[in-house]
Amino acid sequence: MSLLEYFVYITLINWSIVSFLWLFIRKNDHFYLRDLYWGGGFVWLPLSAMALQGYLENSDFHIRQILVNSLVVLLGIKLFLSTNKKGSLRAVIGKPYERTLESYRDNFLKMGILQVIVISPVISVNYLPGINSLNFLDFIGLIVFFLGFYTESKSNKDLLSFKARNTEEVKILTSGLWSLSRHPNYFGHILQWCALYIIALSSIGGEWSFYGPLIMYLYLLNLIEGTEKGLLSESGEYKVYSMNTNKLVPDFFIGRNRPFAVIRPLLPFKPLTALAGYFSNLETPFIKSLLIGIFCYFYKPDLKESVESDSKKYKSFNDFFTRKLKSESRPINPDVNIITSPVDGIVAQLGKIEKENLIQAKGIKYSLGDLIEDKKLAKTFQNGFFITIYLAPINYHRIHSPFNGTIEETKYLEGNLYSVNAQSTRRIKSLYSSNERTFCYVNSDNFYFGLVIVGAAMVGSIVPFWNTETKPTKRNLINMWNEGPMKDLKAVSKGQELGYFQMGSTVILLLPSGIEADKNFLYESKAVKFGEELINLSNE
Repeated sequence: MSLLEYFVYITLINWSIVSFLWLFIRKNDHFYLRDLYWGGGFVWLPLSAMALQGYLENSDFHIRQILVNSLVVLLGIKLFLSTNKKGSLRAVIGKPYERTLESYRDNFLKMGILQVIVISPVISVNYLPGINSLNFLDFIGLIVFFLGFYTESKSNKDLLSFKARNTEEVKILTSGLWSLSRHPNYFGHILQWCALYIIALSSIGGEWSFYGPLIMYLYLLNLIEGTEKGLLSESGEYKVYSMNTNKLVPDFFIGRNRPFAVIRPLLPFKPLTALAGYFSNLETPFIKSLLIGIFCYFYKPDLKESVESDSKKYKSFNDFFTRKLKSESRPINPDVNIITSPVDGIVAQLGKIEKENLIQAKGIKYSLGDLIEDKKLAKTFQNGFFITIYLAPINYHRIHSPFNGTIEETKYLEGNLYSVNAQSTRRIKSLYSSNERTFCYVNSDNFYFGLVIVGAAMVGSIVPFWNTETKPTKRNLINMWNEGPMKDLKAVSKGQELGYFQMGSTVILLLPSGIEADKNFLYESKAVKFGEELINLSNE
């Protein structure tokens, strides 16, 4: 029996069970059985795999087989019991359930296929378990598994207790492991699947089963995106929580810069960014379609807002990522007293520029002089105001002028390409001053302002609006920023495009003394869109 035949047999076993469930479940009241089988399948499948191997090939079971199957059964039992405790047994789908071929495909067949794929490391161990003794990798896998088991169990227990004490859905759990990660239970779950893969590395050919935990990770990531999208739109408290915690991996180093400070400069951020840029610019149909398809699957951008709404018509992933919007998608506030948002994004920080210092994250400040590398110009913003806006991958990535004016100076400032997400802002001192960035100084009839456009990991380039090249080199872009636009292009109007990112990053708006935002209107974690009001000068 080949590995492929073995895999097919197990797939057929699971297919028959999920098909029976589909035939049995006729209404909402019974749909909970499908949910129970998500955990129950991870009990049944490893036992079936072990029995099948023993019946068809060898009845002598190896200790590694017993170990990995026992762990998966334990994981399955926990999931089975967890489904009961979470109270999801009777309430399940938003609309009345109908037994159709579509429901079979979406609710049953996909689950069955996913279950078989993610237990690939278990199938590898059962097929060719290797030497009949445990080694170092097996013990490492065992430790990682129980670490993940504890993390998931403790997180779920705390969450259930919290929900029992707080019946209001708007309450957010921010203590214990939930203070270090927004989804520590999912992190623990992924650890367990990774542990099974570590054990499978000692089986013959087990290294090729890496796609099992990878698919589970992508599946959970998709669940998280859907959950957080709703929470972010409904809860201001969750927005603040999301700005101060990691999505998945617990942050044990919040406020501590030292653990990674030594190795961070050694990591190849620039080569990796260059590699990402290379693939993003490829016009090969398969690569382009694959990258755009993956992005749309996870982030679900609203292409109806774009000038080109058909994702198939973009020449490359980068062309898609930097797509232009229809003018009606972002109406620009015409009031002459309104400073508008230069980008779509989330307000990461805002506040007074005190003694030329800006706030990067809670308890972390950085120097404006270091940020723009011009001590004299920095003094002109002393006691002024700053607004830092973070652009996530899903956001529109073109940058626009927040007010009418004339460009007095532009320049490129060399630096690294560290990530600029919330986690990095809490870990890396002077992050924005350390990263590659550009600076644009604009003078208007009423005041002056500065825009610092910060690059980051995987940000291919920051392209100015006066670029005329189809595929400019990095050196040419640097020269463009340092030279600035031609004289006839220096005058900019509110909402006019200034440039664009070739991936997500951050923009910092600098304003002079006497101009401040109303913090009842504009606040940390608020979502903003280009063209919308940031500051009303008539209130100053």
